[in-house]
Amino acid sequence: MQIQNNPYHPHFGAIHVANCDKLKLYKVANNSDVNFLKTIPDEINVEELMPGLNKSQYERWHEMLEYAVSMMQEPENITYFETLNNKICGIITFFPDKTTIIDCICTWPALVGQKVKLAGKSLFCQAFKDFEENNGTRIKLEAITNGPFNTVEKYEPLGLKKTTDVYPTKVVMEANKYKIKEILPFLKDLVKYKETKPEFVDINEFYLN
Repeated sequence: MQIQNNPYHPHFGAIHVANCDKLKLYKVANNSDVNFLKTIPDEINVEELMPGLNKSQYERWHEMLEYAVSMMQEPENITYFETLNNKICGIITFFPDKTTIIDCICTWPALVGQKVKLAGKSLFCQAFKDFEENNGTRIKLEAITNGPFNTVEKYEPLGLKKTTDVYPTKVVMEANKYKIKEILPFLKDLVKYKETKPEFVDINEFYLN
């Protein structure tokens, strides 16, 4: 199924907002989206998708999938997901305010053993764009330090810096509006961000595995 312009149509909800080269970004719009995406932790088997990690790393990755879905269901949060060839491969959820809190960002392979190129940066690009349009002053997130990949090293090039709030398995990172303003044009160019006319799509056209 394709686009409907009526946001109240019961079978349509996800809003196509942008393309990042081959990746497509969608905004969660109604309960049909939420109910579909709630199945992510049950449908995504990161051990099969990315062989070679240890047990604790897989467990932590799965916890992040569960946490992303949990935060998505908070009514005040905004959530975007991305697809590669209609296969969902990443999600970001955040609380929009002057200090925007990115509750969770999580990506996973669309093909076995192959991380999706620029998947995380594409989601950050959309979140940063929203932040700037909402005249935010600061972005904060908690970078996990015991996961399958070094998230701190991934986030630092995006202008996020470690704070003194350090915990056993995570560290708080943040960036102010001036740093986001500086980084966003570079990030848009890197991921080939192209905004589209917002269009409602049938969530059932996507798949998880």
